Amino acid sequence: MDVGLGTFTADRHPDDDRPHSELYGEVLDLAQVAEGNNFDSVWVSEHHFTEGGYNPSVTSTLAALAAVTEDIQLGSNVALGPMYKQPVRLAEDLAVVDNIADGRLTFGVANGYRVEEFEVMGVPLEERPLRLHHLVKILRKAWRDEPLVHEGHERLDEAWEFDGIDVTPKPVQEGGPDIVLGGFAEPAVERAARIGDGYSVGALTGLEMAQNCVDVYWNAVDDAGKARDDQELVVWNCAFLHDEKDPEEVVGKHWKQFKDQYGDWYYEAGQIDDPRALHDAYDANAMFYSDPDEMVAKIEEYKDIFGDDIHFIYQAAFPSLDYEDFKYSIELFGQEVIPEIT
Repeated sequence: MDVGLGTFTADRHPDDDRPHSELYGEVLDLAQVAEGNNFDSVWVSEHHFTEGGYNPSVTSTLAALAAVTEDIQLGSNVALGPMYKQPVRLAEDLAVVDNIADGRLTFGVANGYRVEEFEVMGVPLEERPLRLHHLVKILRKAWRDEPLVHEGHERLDEAWEFDGIDVTPKPVQEGGPDIVLGGFAEPAVERAARIGDGYSVGALTGLEMAQNCVDVYWNAVDDAGKARDDQELVVWNCAFLHDEKDPEEVVGKHWKQFKDQYGDWYYEAGQIDDPRALHDAYDANAMFYSDPDEMVAKIEEYKDIFGDDIHFIYQAAFPSLDYEDFKYSIELFGQEVIPEIT
C-alpha cells in the first residue's frame, strides 16, 4: 500500500481573510512535512470561479511542489480534462512539471461536472467524454519520442488536430506520467479501464459504493485485455486524526464548508436530489479519529475490500484548516498509522 496526502486546494473559508499567497505557502510547507513523515505522495485538485479561490491550476501548483520536495510522488486528483482546449499546451506543461519533479508526476483527470465552469469556459457539457478521450490520446502521443500525429473529430476545432509536430521537452518518465482517470458513473469507470493507467475513486458516501465502482473497473480492465498488476487503484476519503483535540471540533466549520460546497455543486449539476442527504452520507463515512489504532483498523478494512496494492489518500486538507493542527495530524498519521498499514 502507498499512502498519499491531499487533496490540496488552497481553498479559503469565509472567516479567513489571509491572502492566498499565505495559503499556497502552507501547501508547500505541509507537503514537505508529509515527505518527512512517511507519506508516499501529495495530491492537488482543480475547480474554477469559487468564492474561496479553490486552486484553478494543477500544473502551477504541482510545479511549485516539485521545486520544494525531493522524493515524494506528486499528483492531481483530479484535473478537469475537458477544460483544456489546447491539449498540446497541457502536454507541454505536464512534461515540464515531470522534469522539475525528476519523474515523480502522476496525472489524475476526470470529466468534471460543475455547470458554471463549463458555461464560462465555453465547453459543451455533452462533449466532456469526447474531449477527455482525445485529450488522453494526445497527451500520450505528445510524450512519445516521435512527431505528434493525431486526427481530431468533427465536433472539435483544429487545436485537436496534429500532423507531425515535435512537442518538447519530453517528460523524464518514458512515455510520460501515468494517467489515472476518476469518475463514478459506469461509463466513466469503464473509460478509465480502457484508456487509463489507473482509476481513482472516493469512498465519501460509503465503501459499498466505492467497491461497486472498483468491481466495474476491474471487469473492464479484464475486458480490455490489460494486466491488473499494471494498473494503479487510488482510493480516498475525508479523514482527520488528532489525539490531543477532538478531531471533529478541529475540522468543524472547515468540514461544513467542504460539504456545503460539494453538495451545492452536485445538486446544481443534477447529480443529487437533496444536498442534505449528501451531507449525511459524508458525515456517516468520514474517518475522524482521536486514536491512531482506530484509523489503522479502518484503513485495514479498506485493504480487506480493495486489496493491499492500493494507493490510499488521506484526504485531510479542508478549507483554511489551522496550520498547526494540520501539521500535527500529518505527523501523527505519518508516524503512528503509516508504519502499521504499509
